[in-house]
Amino acid sequence: MSSEKVFKTVIVGGTGTGKTCLRNRFLHNSYSWGSQATHNADFVSTYVLLDSDDMVAMQIWDTGGGDSEQATANSLCEDADGIFLVFTPDAQSIPLLDRHLKRLRQIMDGREKFGSGMLVVVLVLAKADTKRSGVADEEREEEVCGKVREECRAALGGREVAFVETSARTGSNVALAFRTMANLCQAEWSRAEARAGEKTGFAVLRRNKVRVSRHGDPITPYHRLEMDGNSELSVKRRRAAPLATLRLRLKRLGRQMLSCCV
Repeated sequence: MSSEKVFKTVIVGGTGTGKTCLRNRFLHNSYSWGSQATHNADFVSTYVLLDSDDMVAMQIWDTGGGDSEQATANSLCEDADGIFLVFTPDAQSIPLLDRHLKRLRQIMDGREKFGSGMLVVVLVLAKADTKRSGVADEEREEEVCGKVREECRAALGGREVAFVETSARTGSNVALAFRTMANLCQAEWSRAEARAGEKTGFAVLRRNKVRVSRHGDPITPYHRLEMDGNSELSVKRRRAAPLATLRLRLKRLGRQMLSCCV
């Protein structure tokens, strides 16, 4: 495993955009033609393979796209590590995304203000297999995709946003969307850990759980924290005593005990 972190991700988007189908295709490699609208949010935890061949744990929340489910979706996004923003090729997707983009902007502003870490966003075009073949239709759909990407970028303060075209029906690029999210979340978390290490003077190596000081010296059970004369906390190594020294100490202790008995 790459880390002990479990990344919380939330799938949001308008009603009927195929959010549940995307998750089912990724988790179970299945597709249902008779999918119904999601009314109660739920999550599934799984492991996702990174490009580095490490595995990370991911919690994937599926939310409803209706007006009555917006409060739940917004609450889940508050402390999420990543958000899948799902839309379809038709122009009706744009109004449905506006409320999600507005909420994302509020979340990003709050995180930037309090320095609580960035939010990873992956823009997912669902139902890519339903694109029409006519030239005019293709141009219109490309215009829709371009507009959505620009609005998403603007809502996130000009940040570049990962974009993946998917089809839950055929399975095209579905795994890529979730793998992209996992890679970006892991990269962001690693940067956050590095920033925290710079502020405190300590970095945590999660893989082998070895802590190092700001000087790069490993902090093992043979180390201790001491206060210097100038009241600054420092790390000093406590070396193990040689065997000969231990024997000498035992002899001295034995002599002291004998002298006390006499």
